[in-house]
Amino acid sequence: MRTIRIAIALLAIWMISAPARAQSGVLTGRVVSASSGEPVEFAQILVQEAHRSTTSDGNGAFLLRRMPAGQFTLKAFRIGFFPFETTITVATGDTLELTLRMRDSVIESAEVVVVDEGLGAQTVEAASELRGGRLRQQLGTTIAETLDQEPGLSMRSMGPAPARPVLRGLGGERLLVLEDGGRTGDLSATTSDHALVVDPITADRIEIVRGPAALIYGPNTLGGAVNVVRDYVPSSVPSKVRTTLSGQGQSASRGLAGGAVVVAPIGTSAVVRADGAYRAAGDVATPDGRLGNTALDTGTASLGASLVRSWGYLGVSGSLYDSHYGIPGGFVGAHPEGVSIELNRRHFRTRGEWITPIRGIRHLEAKGSYSRYFHQEFESNGSVGIEFGLLSYHATAIAHTAGRGRLTDGAVGFWVEHRDYASGGFSSTPATTEWSVAGFGHQTVDLGGTSLEVGARYDLRQVTPSREFMSDIGLIAQKKFGGVSASAALKWPLNPRLTLAASGMRSIRLPGIEELFSEGPHLAAYSFEVGNPDLGVESGTGFELSSRWEGPRVSWYAAAYLNRFSGYIFPRNTGELNTRIYLPIFQYAGSDARMEGAEGSVDIRLSNIWSVSSNLSFVRGTLTELDEPIPWTPPFRQSLSVRYDRSPLTVGATLRGSARQERLGEFEEPTSGYLVPDLFLEYLFSSRTSLHSLTLAIDNVSNTEYRDHLSRVKSVMPEPGRNVRLVYRVYL
Repeated sequence: MRTIRIAIALLAIWMISAPARAQSGVLTGRVVSASSGEPVEFAQILVQEAHRSTTSDGNGAFLLRRMPAGQFTLKAFRIGFFPFETTITVATGDTLELTLRMRDSVIESAEVVVVDEGLGAQTVEAASELRGGRLRQQLGTTIAETLDQEPGLSMRSMGPAPARPVLRGLGGERLLVLEDGGRTGDLSATTSDHALVVDPITADRIEIVRGPAALIYGPNTLGGAVNVVRDYVPSSVPSKVRTTLSGQGQSASRGLAGGAVVVAPIGTSAVVRADGAYRAAGDVATPDGRLGNTALDTGTASLGASLVRSWGYLGVSGSLYDSHYGIPGGFVGAHPEGVSIELNRRHFRTRGEWITPIRGIRHLEAKGSYSRYFHQEFESNGSVGIEFGLLSYHATAIAHTAGRGRLTDGAVGFWVEHRDYASGGFSSTPATTEWSVAGFGHQTVDLGGTSLEVGARYDLRQVTPSREFMSDIGLIAQKKFGGVSASAALKWPLNPRLTLAASGMRSIRLPGIEELFSEGPHLAAYSFEVGNPDLGVESGTGFELSSRWEGPRVSWYAAAYLNRFSGYIFPRNTGELNTRIYLPIFQYAGSDARMEGAEGSVDIRLSNIWSVSSNLSFVRGTLTELDEPIPWTPPFRQSLSVRYDRSPLTVGATLRGSARQERLGEFEEPTSGYLVPDLFLEYLFSSRTSLHSLTLAIDNVSNTEYRDHLSRVKSVMPEPGRNVRLVYRVYL
């Protein structure tokens, strides 16, 4: 850790001393409606490769000072308009004046292609990004609930609070969930009762990143990665103070939430960002009545500041997350009265970018973070059943390369992580330290109409328990793992509307501390967990074919994939009960496995105000070595929506459903299929100084009783009944 701190300090001194030699210009202009010529206020302006952004004022005007010289991609986004994109060239000492003409969007497409702003490149695989109206319409209590209706995504849950996304049947340690491209520093991936320490109410957008570029984030990205973007460390200076206020309420849990984000300039070369949110909810109402011990109470806050110059920026931020929530009880393996969990995280991060004059290097990026996570699980009598502590340190350095010849966007870098883990109470998992290091690279190649994207990563991990001893589960001793991940993807635009893509990936997953060394009861997870010190590296090989059509009235996307695993790590239900505390015994094991699936979406614009859209997802998982289904695999899911959009009003209805899941792991319960209707409405209004959105949604209008297959509490808890959600957001 001392080495990481010294490296970050030297980087800061080097970057601050560099600006005198930097060359810069000024970018200014107006955003107007292409149809009426009227100014467009509150448009978000993004200069992608330079990591600069601002917002247009009441006259549609915008200004970006200290712009580095060079060629960049400029993008503009605004509710009610199609995204705008153009290429600009900024000259040293010059002022570039622009007029951005944005086309009015009567109907918003149901799918948006992800842009990875850190690379300045579009991902090859079709992926989705939630922002603006779609984010407000789908905003839930958790990130997983917010993403639950996206193609290929589902939600693993154990009540309202501890929910985590599942992408193409891959969840837990196989799906990275990131904040601003960095690790969250919690234990949500290890077991289903641990909540993800990310609240969606103050998120700018949520990205699904796939393809070779995902290897920059980690080796276990066969399905992809979820990135929640907040810009804790701001990278640009706004022209004036910008404030976003959000409020959310829902009837099923009598829940209320509020959040605020403020970004303020300090002169012309510094910026401060602050946010805060609070969420409280009672027990969840289902068609069977309210389920006890499902309430939650969560508070978050952050403060960040950056120095922004023509050479780049350097900033720091600190954040806190505190939560208290319940896990229901009342069935075999559960505590009779349920379990209450209290957790907190304290997170500090620093990030800097230097737009270099070095030939072949577009910019250098460096970031580091420190996280302290503490988690306690209380029985109904108030005693601590188990507790966890985790200290995490991360450092990343990336050189983003400039295009040369057929080589366009690329990156090369390294990543270091140190984790210090301890547990108490009934846990017998020894205190353990973990070191991980990785080197990675990514490159896009222009093949003359066809593009090739490649990525590679090499990871090493050393896991060291506090002492070496022989346990009932085997020898507890230091373990070392390593391996290569690689990916390649081709994209063929057959014509301006139809694009085909193919990709292949080899990924690895290194065993975690709990999977290797755990031995003891975990009441909140309803299990007696037994580790396996003999686990090896899990490796996966995946192939995918996809196609996309973008027409004036019809757009669609379809993909099919096949993933094969060697040493697939999973907690196997042994069918036995620990006789001392009456908990089912789950032991970690490795087995060969296969997962195949398909997903797709279609959007049909019936007229200028009416549209119909649909999406579906299917995945099938098999433990081939055991000839058994992979436990907790989501069933076939689909949805059909109709939408009326006549600015400033949008109204829609959705029918979503799932097939019956009968392909079950050993001792797993089947779930019936269901169809559930939802309604939503959004109204937009604005003045010269503010933009307002009011979103009303009614989930499960028919109050249907149904159960989600990935819910660990489905035997006692059906999904929520009729739920009225209201989201109000104002941009100042």
